[in-house]
Amino acid sequence: MRGSGGFPVLAVLMAASASAAAPAEVTVTATVTPEEVTVGQTFTVELQVKAPAGATLTFPEAVADDTIELAPAPGPAPAPTTARYLGRCFALREAAVPPLTVRYRLADGRVGEAASAAVPLRVVSLLPKGEESPALADIRPPVAVPVSALFLATAGALIAAAGLAVLALLRRRRQRRTAETAPPPLPADAEALAALSRLTTAGLVEAADYKAFYVALTEIAKRYLERRLEAPVLEMTTTETLAFLRRHPHGASLVGVVRDVTAAADHVKFARGSSQRATAERHLQAVRELVTTLEARLAAPSANGTEALRRTA
Repeated sequence: MRGSGGFPVLAVLMAASASAAAPAEVTVTATVTPEEVTVGQTFTVELQVKAPAGATLTFPEAVADDTIELAPAPGPAPAPTTARYLGRCFALREAAVPPLTVRYRLADGRVGEAASAAVPLRVVSLLPKGEESPALADIRPPVAVPVSALFLATAGALIAAAGLAVLALLRRRRQRRTAETAPPPLPADAEALAALSRLTTAGLVEAADYKAFYVALTEIAKRYLERRLEAPVLEMTTTETLAFLRRHPHGASLVGVVRDVTAAADHVKFARGSSQRATAERHLQAVRELVTTLEARLAAPSANGTEALRRTA
C-alpha cells in the first residue's frame, strides 16, 4: 500500500534502524602530567577510554624506546576504563609520548583496537632560566701551607712505626702452622633467595616502610644479576640495566620484571609516592621467580650437553 509521504517515512525508519545497528565509537585519550619535564624526571600518563557499556578493555603493559619509558603505575586503577603509567623521558630537547593502543571486545562479540594521539613533552634544562652556557667561577690560586720540622719528624716516625708493625704482622702470619681459610661464598641464587627470605621477615612491608623495602629489593635483584650474568649491574642505571638485559641471550625475558620493580622503586624513592602491601609482596615474589627462572635457563645448556655426551659414548 502506497500513501503520500510513505517513502520518506520508510527512509527515516531505515536510517534509524541503521543508526541503532552501528557500533558505538571507542575513543582513547592520553593525558600527561606535568607536560614540562627535565631529563630523567618521572611523569604520569593517564589513559582514558570511552566505550559502550559491557565492553572489555585490554590496556598495554609497558612501552619503551630510545627516548620514552612507560610502566604501569603501582596500585589499582581509578576506574575500569582508566589506566595510569609512570614515565621517564631521556631526550635532550623535544619528545612525545607515543600513541597507546587499547584492545577491546564489545558486548556483542566484536573486537577491535583504538589508539590515543601522541602527546608532546617539553624537555627543559636543569640550569636556571637564561643561563644556557654559564661561565665558570674564578679559580683561586693555591694557598701555601707552612710545614714545620717537628711535623715532618713526627710524620716520619709514625710511618716508620707503621712499617715495623706491618712487618711484624707478616712474620707472625708466616709462623702459623695452619692458615685460617674463609668459607667459600654462597652461590648467587642461594645468596639471593636467603636475602629475600630475610627481607620477607624484616617487617618493612607491615610497617609500610616501602622506601627501605624497595631499596633492599632492587639491590638484591641487581646483585644477583651482576654475579650470575657477570656484568657490573650494581653500577648501572635503570636504563643501562634494561638495555643490557635486552642484549643478553638470557636477559630478554627478565626485562618486564626488572622494569616493573625498578619503576615502582623509583616511584617510591624519587617521586615520593606510596605503594600497597599487595603490590610490594607481588614484586617480592616476582624477584624470587626471576632467580629460579634464570637458574633453570642457565642450567639447561649444561644439562643438554651432558645428555649429548652420554648418548655419543
